Amino acid sequence: MKLYSILSKSNYLLLFLFYSLVCSSQNPTVSGVIKARSGEPLPGVSVVVKGTTVGVASDFDGNYSISVPEVSTLVFRFIGYKTLEVDVSLKKSINVIMEEDINSLDEIVIVGYGTQKKSDITGTVASLDQERLESVPNVDISQAIQGAIPGISITTLSSGAAPSNDDTSIVIRGKNSILASNGPLVVVDGVPYQGQLRDINPNDVKSLEILKDASSAAIYGSRGANGVILITTKGGVEGKTVIKYDGYSSIQQLSNLPNLMDGEEFYNFKKDRDPDAITVSEQEIYDNKSWVSWPDIALRTGFSQNHNLSVSGGSKNTKFYTAFNLLDVKGIAKNDNYQRISTRVNLDTKINSWLTLGTRSTLTFGDQSGNSANFSDVFWMNPLTKPYNDDGSLNIYPWEEDTFWSNPLEGVYMENTNTSTQIVTNNFLNIEIPSIEGLQFRLNTGYRYRTTDSGTYRGRNTTEGFEKQGSSDVSRQYIKSSTIENILSYNKDLGKHRIGLTAVYSTEENERSTNSLSAEGYPNDILGWYGSSQASLIEPSYEYRKTNLISQMFRANYAFNDKYLFTFTVRRDGFSGFGEGKKWGTFPSVALGWNITNEDFFKSDIINNLKLRGSWGRNGNQAVGAYQSIAKFRVFDNVVGNTTAPGYIPSTLGNPNLSWETSESFNIGLDFGLLKNGITGDINYYNTNTSDLLLNRSISPVHGLFEITQNIGETNNSGIEVSVSSTNIRTDNFTWSTRGNIAFVKNKIVSLYGNLDENGNEIDDLDNNWFIGKPISTNYGFQYDGVWQTDEADLAAVYGTQPGYVKIKDVNGDFVINGDDRVVQGQRDPKVVWGLTNTLNYKNIGLNFFITGVSGNTKSNDLWNTDVYQGVRRNTVNRDWWTPTNPTNTIFANDELASSQGGFQATRYEDASFVRLRDITLSYDLSDEILKKLKLSKLKLYVTGRNLVTITDWTGTDPELGSQRSTPQVKEYVLGLNIGL
Repeated sequence: MKLYSILSKSNYLLLFLFYSLVCSSQNPTVSGVIKARSGEPLPGVSVVVKGTTVGVASDFDGNYSISVPEVSTLVFRFIGYKTLEVDVSLKKSINVIMEEDINSLDEIVIVGYGTQKKSDITGTVASLDQERLESVPNVDISQAIQGAIPGISITTLSSGAAPSNDDTSIVIRGKNSILASNGPLVVVDGVPYQGQLRDINPNDVKSLEILKDASSAAIYGSRGANGVILITTKGGVEGKTVIKYDGYSSIQQLSNLPNLMDGEEFYNFKKDRDPDAITVSEQEIYDNKSWVSWPDIALRTGFSQNHNLSVSGGSKNTKFYTAFNLLDVKGIAKNDNYQRISTRVNLDTKINSWLTLGTRSTLTFGDQSGNSANFSDVFWMNPLTKPYNDDGSLNIYPWEEDTFWSNPLEGVYMENTNTSTQIVTNNFLNIEIPSIEGLQFRLNTGYRYRTTDSGTYRGRNTTEGFEKQGSSDVSRQYIKSSTIENILSYNKDLGKHRIGLTAVYSTEENERSTNSLSAEGYPNDILGWYGSSQASLIEPSYEYRKTNLISQMFRANYAFNDKYLFTFTVRRDGFSGFGEGKKWGTFPSVALGWNITNEDFFKSDIINNLKLRGSWGRNGNQAVGAYQSIAKFRVFDNVVGNTTAPGYIPSTLGNPNLSWETSESFNIGLDFGLLKNGITGDINYYNTNTSDLLLNRSISPVHGLFEITQNIGETNNSGIEVSVSSTNIRTDNFTWSTRGNIAFVKNKIVSLYGNLDENGNEIDDLDNNWFIGKPISTNYGFQYDGVWQTDEADLAAVYGTQPGYVKIKDVNGDFVINGDDRVVQGQRDPKVVWGLTNTLNYKNIGLNFFITGVSGNTKSNDLWNTDVYQGVRRNTVNRDWWTPTNPTNTIFANDELASSQGGFQATRYEDASFVRLRDITLSYDLSDEILKKLKLSKLKLYVTGRNLVTITDWTGTDPELGSQRSTPQVKEYVLGLNIGL
């Protein structure tokens, strides 16, 4: 509270000083709004009194205010638009509409704590194309990003109804950290956002930028090492009120199902391997041909609908945007449902010529209640079993003789609730100082409050509920975060010189509290978890954590004659979660740029834009828990006789020197435009060293623990990114444009614990599969080398095996298979990620198709590697088993001992590369003549297909999924409608 009191007093003092400066203004003030022909406001437009160096820049909403002599001319300049001169002639208000100049098209880019012209940017900032946000039906932000921006890798462990679930990870420019999070910082409307991306309605997003290099991300200091995603939501526009409806419905179908054995195939497989293993119930089901396909009864045709209604408009001084959204998804897995309801209010009010207030507020309700089937067991489950009893109720033990197996469908029958409510409100105050042209003060405040309510009751119709006479787990949680940012900026054009200064002082507080209760032994199932007070065993738990972050940042931008560019940034962060002596860190960066095409010596009819960029900087990864630097204890009660004595034992050791991981990065880039910007793009090379990794070092057990978290170790990431956009054909009736990107990523561990062997080489960590000089995520183990053949019987005997059994590669050639024969077999993260979009428009008909792909990664296909080693109790995919008459080298014989050699088993790794038609959209816009008759501004119909075609050598369900025994990937067919009034 003391901190907030100080901030409040300092803000009042600043307001008083600024008001005093305002009152000292002498020249009359001219103000107005600058827009593009489309009606969108233009931020960053240079407004200069002709013949002088007096000038300002328009703010984010296109507003400007400038003191001018009564008789003068204002010059409006904006790269990408034609220069405009307007005579003031005693006018107090001048609104301007600027025309695009296709020969020098450029745009304004959000760079954090402000905006910049793209031609002035020295760092690496990638913008998501507006078409990915508006022309394709996205239910989730990550869905729009995937494959559309170079260097961004998105991994989904499992598919499902809820978009961007907890199993989805976004990695920018490869993994820097081994144990800590590699996720980027997300900033929404200028305020750091700690929530889930799936709570953000994509229809509300105006622009999305990604800060990738150290210079551009350095403004976020201790949290910018893994990149920054900047999301800006829509605002109102001066003019008549506009009402828009965007909606669609879709059908989801299974994309690919593994070729699992049916009842007859499983029966024959089991008979061949162990004729005596067939149980009585299996034989009966086989004889009656009443076997079951577990995937068929666990899956369904999915359906989703999304409806978005927005109203926007405004007057000269007040602009508004409000929207309501409903997303309802019923996934392909039975009882896998997700619903999101959100509403947004964005409001900007200009109180007077120097004061503007605004809010960006949204309320979201999410409902993911209901458990689906356990797909790990669905794919494993013996088909010669009974899912239901004769009366139609769930059969708790489908396999009568093997009660180890619970019913994979039992999750559907559990009582489950999983709901969340979230409010996010970002409010700002913006003060312009007419007496000091270009000086602004902005106060940003952000507040987020999220509550979750989750609970599961397992009744006596489920395995655990039957065995424990009912069991439950319930949890109530709230998350609060608040942010205050004081931003002082100064932008000035002085003839050939253009400067921009930004200073920030901010505080952030995050708090989380969780109450949980587990219970079992209920007298009945009537009340579910509401009857937990009657349970025989009750175990409550409570968790609380709170962190604070205080930051100061300064950034200086300078441009000379639109040719030479310079950016310097430094940020200082203090984080409560770090050790007593390591709470503060400083993160500097510097960047240079050269607009070569603006040089007098550079004359070319082909190259009309060429800019060279270079940057260096340090960023941090603030990826430790709230209290990870201090010693902690856990409950360890001692029972003496009939008395329980409370006690505690250490759970972690404290480390007062614990601090953030630090990434030092270098980036060099080239932006280009060819043939009157018919072809544009950029090329970037980066190299990042991350040191002081957060790793767990083994220690002597004399401390009562076996490890302690320390800042040790180092990794390196390097890569090349290429992005190209082109207008291939442009006529009066037909246009064809292409956008493509590709990224090459190389990742390696440079150092771990510093332990050296007798040759002076650092020792690898075999237990965790971490190797010096190798990528972070590697595959390590015995190498699958095919199957021993009949003509190799003598050699197989040397290894104690026989033809038809698995062959493990003897790496060192000593005729003994042991731990020395384990090798690294590729990496799990892709080396190459790319995307390609083509857009074709003929009159009112549009066709857009988007293709993505990855290569260079290998993964273990657990449908192969686990199933075949588990004897005859689990189902598996059909195999071309080895026999003397079918001497395949792919899969060993159908023998329980054939999967191992010398007591060791080898994992088969497969190429997980793929090429996927991510989405294809065919659309039709009604002509202007028809729209006028209908009194509409827009009416668009479209159909979209997602994940329709995948080209891959992968033999599992999908190479993109982390687990092959999770909810499978889907194909989706969408029918949508956009209407504007």
